[in-house]
Amino acid sequence: MEKDFGGFKGILVYGLGLIGGSFAKSLKSEGFTGKIYGFDLNENRVKTAESMQVIDKGFTNLEKIPWNDIDLVVIATPVKTFETVANSIKPFLKENTVITDVGSVKGDLVYKLKEILSPYEFIGAHPIAGTEKEGVENSVDGLFKGKKLILTIDEETENTKRLEKLWTDLGAKVEVMDPYMHDFVFASVSHLPHAVAFALVDALISLSRETGIDLFLYPGAGFKDFTRIAASSPTIWKDIFIQNKQDVLKTIDEFINSLQKLKNLIEKEDEDGLIKLLEESRDKRLSLEKENANCR
Repeated sequence: MEKDFGGFKGILVYGLGLIGGSFAKSLKSEGFTGKIYGFDLNENRVKTAESMQVIDKGFTNLEKIPWNDIDLVVIATPVKTFETVANSIKPFLKENTVITDVGSVKGDLVYKLKEILSPYEFIGAHPIAGTEKEGVENSVDGLFKGKKLILTIDEETENTKRLEKLWTDLGAKVEVMDPYMHDFVFASVSHLPHAVAFALVDALISLSRETGIDLFLYPGAGFKDFTRIAASSPTIWKDIFIQNKQDVLKTIDEFINSLQKLKNLIEKEDEDGLIKLLEESRDKRLSLEKENANCR
């Protein structure tokens, strides 16, 4: 199928971080022929994006953006800023402009943004892709290829079809999900693992202080692999944890219950119970490898 990127001609990426930069870079490499503009409050990021030719032109002043040339705005800032961003751009939008995002929290936020941006159409989107690094300088070409893209919509419209086509042309696999289900799902499979990784590193900091032994001098490969995501942006993850507070707390409580179950089995030296728990966990983890192999 021919790539037309949903028929969009001028795209503004609002926020030139890793995801925003990777989105713009991927558009260019996949053959998007329209204009790609960038906006960021950080002038250095704008200059970096321009020098890397990730965008055609960047701005730090909303009033200087050629809004008449833009028919899609992609909000790629920390989720806590979304409402402020929506209010700030609304006066500049031309008729029929579509607004979307790449944030990992939806729920109530989707409906707040729809309300703020009305009569313009806001479409919630979440690419399930990324790295622990920050900034447009670490943007990755092809970051979204083969990855899931969640559209959090209540009904299909012409513009949701256009946005789906754009992401499909970038190589993503589009799925539709209720905004509230989205937040529970990703609290479980993304937000909780980040919370655990941050907490594990914090635990070793405390143990190092208590014992006078710098435990970070002796990390194995497993520790490095497991805690890689603890190198992620504190600002971004602070916002995600708070914005998705209820679902994150629910998943943390469940993890604490599982950890307590494991602790009890160890205390009792319950070998059969330990084997059962460990085997179930191992088998479920191995099943992910099979699923990934089947998707290739």
